[in-house]
Amino acid sequence: MRFNRGSLLVVLSAAASLGIANAECPNACSGHGQCGPHDMCTCDRNWQGSDCSLRTCPFGKAHVDTPKGDLDFSLAVGDSNDVVVTGSTVYPYGTTEGYPLMADTAGNVLDNTGHDYMECSNKGLCDRGSGQCECLPGYDGAACQRASCPSNANSHTPGSGTEGSNTNFKVYNGKSAFLGAGRLSITQTNQCSGHGTCMTIEQLSYLDYNNVYDLWDKDMTMGCKCDPGYTGADCSRKLCAVGVDPLYTDDTTAQVTHTTVRFEASDADALSGKYAIKFWDILGEDYITGSIPISGTGEIDGKEHCDSVKEALTSLPNQVVPTIECNQEVIDTNKGVEYVLTFTGNPGNLRQIELDQYLDGSRSSVEVSSGTLYTGVHNNVVGESVDHFAQRCEGLTVKILADSADGDDSWEVDVRPGSLGYISGPNGSLSAAQMKMLKKCLSDSDWDPENNVEVANWDTGSNVENDGATSYNMIGAFPHAIKVVPVESTPGYTFHMPGSYHLVWYDADAAAGKQFRVANLNSDANTVAEATEMYVYTTKGTVQQMGYGSESAIGDNPAAIAENPSGGASSTRIVGYFDKDTNQIYTNYDTSCKTNPDSGDRNHVCVNKGDKLFVVDSCWGRGDLGAGTADPIFGGTLLNECADSTAPNFNTGNLYTVNKVYNVPVGSNSTITPSTTVDIVSDPDSKHSVDTNIIEVNANFGWRGLEGDPEDSNLSPAGVGRDTTWSDNTGVVILFHFTPHDAGETYVSLCSGRGLCNADSGLCECFNGYTGHDCSIQNVLAGAQLPGSTTVDKDKKK
Repeated sequence: MRFNRGSLLVVLSAAASLGIANAECPNACSGHGQCGPHDMCTCDRNWQGSDCSLRTCPFGKAHVDTPKGDLDFSLAVGDSNDVVVTGSTVYPYGTTEGYPLMADTAGNVLDNTGHDYMECSNKGLCDRGSGQCECLPGYDGAACQRASCPSNANSHTPGSGTEGSNTNFKVYNGKSAFLGAGRLSITQTNQCSGHGTCMTIEQLSYLDYNNVYDLWDKDMTMGCKCDPGYTGADCSRKLCAVGVDPLYTDDTTAQVTHTTVRFEASDADALSGKYAIKFWDILGEDYITGSIPISGTGEIDGKEHCDSVKEALTSLPNQVVPTIECNQEVIDTNKGVEYVLTFTGNPGNLRQIELDQYLDGSRSSVEVSSGTLYTGVHNNVVGESVDHFAQRCEGLTVKILADSADGDDSWEVDVRPGSLGYISGPNGSLSAAQMKMLKKCLSDSDWDPENNVEVANWDTGSNVENDGATSYNMIGAFPHAIKVVPVESTPGYTFHMPGSYHLVWYDADAAAGKQFRVANLNSDANTVAEATEMYVYTTKGTVQQMGYGSESAIGDNPAAIAENPSGGASSTRIVGYFDKDTNQIYTNYDTSCKTNPDSGDRNHVCVNKGDKLFVVDSCWGRGDLGAGTADPIFGGTLLNECADSTAPNFNTGNLYTVNKVYNVPVGSNSTITPSTTVDIVSDPDSKHSVDTNIIEVNANFGWRGLEGDPEDSNLSPAGVGRDTTWSDNTGVVILFHFTPHDAGETYVSLCSGRGLCNADSGLCECFNGYTGHDCSIQNVLAGAQLPGSTTVDKDKKK
């Protein structure tokens, strides 16, 4: 194409006109946008403002949702369904003026939701000059998305701007606020005071027995995991020595941890090798011993295995295990050793020890030359820091007896699941006065005074069950619980000798002198001469037999009714099974409070982390049958796997703390309902277990909680009345939930409760009359200060 001078001038003029038009956009869009129609800028990503000169800061999930206000200048604020300012720079697809609209991808509005994405997570101001968030004190992250860990740097008054706050935060006026004029930020320092690790709440939960935290703030809420010996939100305070209140042991014994360890080979003289023990002190610090040699004979070079174990534990740094007792037994003929550790120098609730049998890496360092090897650990006594059974029944001592014949240990007529023995007086049956005294001490089991009975104003703790022909008194929805402690005249008595817990109820129809029934036994003693004399301690806490249904608690089933002449089936109990030396209970129903429905069939009492359970062996019946013809009395009236009084597991009355409640997917041999049926003729070994609902407790069990047995051994051909259902879909062990009362007595604490802990030095300042590094020693020179100790006036305690 050829241009003459005139046409060239026209082209140049048009080009100049276009340049002038483009230049009419504000500030030429600051180089961060495109000038469009009507002289308006279309800003690049993360730029905003009429001239695209302001930056957009990062968005994060809002710690707190807020309305955005009248964005479209309509003089009204729309609700969460009104989408406005579609196509804006910050909200290309629009947003809401009210609280955020929370909906799924199908547009369905979701209930109980929140924490929409907001600039600087609604916990900071955006510096429009740099595009960085200026976080409020206590928050950090590019989008202020994290709630900061406490530290010396942000422990001052929020927003004060004083030296040491994590950001010298100021509220600016005008454009200078957005440009950050005069802004001064100080990086947060000294998180957790240098004595801990800053972690997310999800990480902290996982460290607590692998618990799962999966809420909206799992990666946002931060906290300090303090190093052992430090405490406080910012880990700035030192912990002092922990001890036993010396006044507590004047009246009873301290419940310290007793742990059983077992190494058993199937063949004699086959066991050898080395292992180590991992020990946790009461502050949570873990220690691993040196290698401990082991043999099938229980000794090496004339040195008993217990001596090697004690030497390894007491050699740990800082005298973390100052004293310990160990008693061992050789299994059969040189097949291994079982020993019991009593942590006399480590009072309180200790984490259960673990065995390290892989000192050589992936190869086991404990081995057998032939046959098989079994190793196991369990706490036969769980140590405690708080005594929930602190009320002694003054003037009364008792003995716990199995209700069986003296000659052959066969069970007597009143024995049923939950009723293996009875409470006797120290020299024979309880007298009328002793029975009245015991009723008064037991008092109310469900703390509902409306259903109390007799002049003693107490609960019997029983339920009435009927099988269509006969009524039975059975252990009730709210049985009593007692702790019995040996009297001081017991051989070998020390203040570390443990007591035992028992579930107790009253059967008015039992044989004379045997009405106070106990669910679990501490020995097979069935005569007064054989049993140990005990003090009785009661509780103001509540024991509830766990069950589920539309009712609020397990109720009576007193007699047959016209609609059900065979007797009304009793409430469904929560039952479980577990293996020895494990801490997982597989239940027949989901016991979690998280999934407990508001109506219909639901837990009578649900289970949370930190709750307490009694899990006792009472030769429970057949479990939750589910399918087939169920006994109207849950589990029936016959004992399971207990031919006589030598068969039950003794001393199972531990009080366990729940570490975790969860569910797992259904597996190939799993079922979610006890009603699953199996043809026991075509496949006698086949079964489907309800193993998807799990409760983990704080210590391994020293016995095996059984599954049920086949409902019927009828192996007739199909169509001839053959029973193809099983009851071993579930366990048989009935569980009991314990709710402590505030009246429990804390007797293991910092400075033994007899001094003040100086959080700066980590040293105890003992009250007058007490001394020792943990104030656990009573000083006969009451009020005087001994050399090397610090005392304070108790009246000045703050």
